[in-house]
Amino acid sequence: MLGSAHGVVVDFAELSDPGRDPSKQVNEDASGYAETPIGHLAVVCDGMGGHEAGREASQAAVRCIIETARGQSPSVIPGLVLKHAIERAGRAVYALGGAAQAAHRPGSTCVAVLIHPGGAEVAHAGDSRAYLVRGEQIERLTRDHSMVQELVEARMLTPEQALAHPDANQITRALGIAPEVAVDVRPEPLGLAPGDVLLLASDGLTDLVSDPEISEVVRRRVQNGTAAVCQELVALANARGGHDNVTALVLSIVEMPASTTARGTVIERVSGTLIAEPKSTLLDPESAPAKTLFDDGVTRPTLPGSTQVDGGDRRTEPGLSARLPSFAHDEHPHVEARPASSSRLLLWLAIVLVGSALAAVAAWALRKSVHRGRDPQEELVPPPQVKAPPKPETVAAPDDAETPTLSPRDDGDAGS
Repeated sequence: MLGSAHGVVVDFAELSDPGRDPSKQVNEDASGYAETPIGHLAVVCDGMGGHEAGREASQAAVRCIIETARGQSPSVIPGLVLKHAIERAGRAVYALGGAAQAAHRPGSTCVAVLIHPGGAEVAHAGDSRAYLVRGEQIERLTRDHSMVQELVEARMLTPEQALAHPDANQITRALGIAPEVAVDVRPEPLGLAPGDVLLLASDGLTDLVSDPEISEVVRRRVQNGTAAVCQELVALANARGGHDNVTALVLSIVEMPASTTARGTVIERVSGTLIAEPKSTLLDPESAPAKTLFDDGVTRPTLPGSTQVDGGDRRTEPGLSARLPSFAHDEHPHVEARPASSSRLLLWLAIVLVGSALAAVAAWALRKSVHRGRDPQEELVPPPQVKAPPKPETVAAPDDAETPTLSPRDDGDAGS
């Protein structure tokens, strides 16, 4: 089925099956799709707490999330809308079980995507998953809130060992187990392009079909439509035992606006505080005035976020309790503009400093040029010193040397 919202066109299909377990023929999974003022919304929830209670919980969660998103203004930040909608669904599911604590309250996992011109927001609580299939690659967009996932991350289990672990279905987070639920929201929109495929699935599918197998089925069957992808994935899980309810929801991106810049400010966590644009205001459908597609300009506080730990009939870890951190939800951060005079003063100071530096460089260059052009005759160079050769030393005769004497000629010899 094709759907269009804000210039984004998707091919959408969903399929949910009770599976092959005779004791689970009441389907506790629920899914839904809607075009909202913000964009395309898709949700998959997996109920728990007993057959009827689990089905009621998952259906109530899907219904509440869609109604909340449909009641928002288009100017609200998409990621904040999705977070608020799931938090509100958590309170609605909690109300089904009453105020008293019980060992097996109605509860539900949840995974949802909101596709808009800036990309896709992804949020979840529990072990239902979201995937992106792009070409030959598949990427898991969510992290299971489960005990075995924590053991894998602590390197106490391998991913292969986690699949066969006896506590594989023991989750640490779900809607309805505590008054508030901590919703994991992707910190920034997921960039999308035509040809990308998003898959939302309950654990009845992902327990029996591996990520590479999911990717192979999507690539091979998406040309026949998203309904064909859903049918083959569910059939494959049932062929391998179908030990749980199986749900698959597939969104194929047909058209996407050329501009993929996210609208508004990206939602992000800074010390437990949600930061958003001041103009972005969430509306609670139960207390808001008549809905309109235009922002009425009234500032309303957003609802606080929270965390909780549970798992209903999925054998939750005993002794775990809810942890509710505080969020600054009734104040919007803003940035105060600097006075114009301060900006001009800084500009003039920078100009003066640059001018002083240039003047110093020019003076140095001028002095060096004058020195190089000076007449060589003006410089007094001392004449070179000429050293006389050393006088030869007179060697005195030693005292005991014999002095030759001339003997007088013999007269007789002289006459001969």
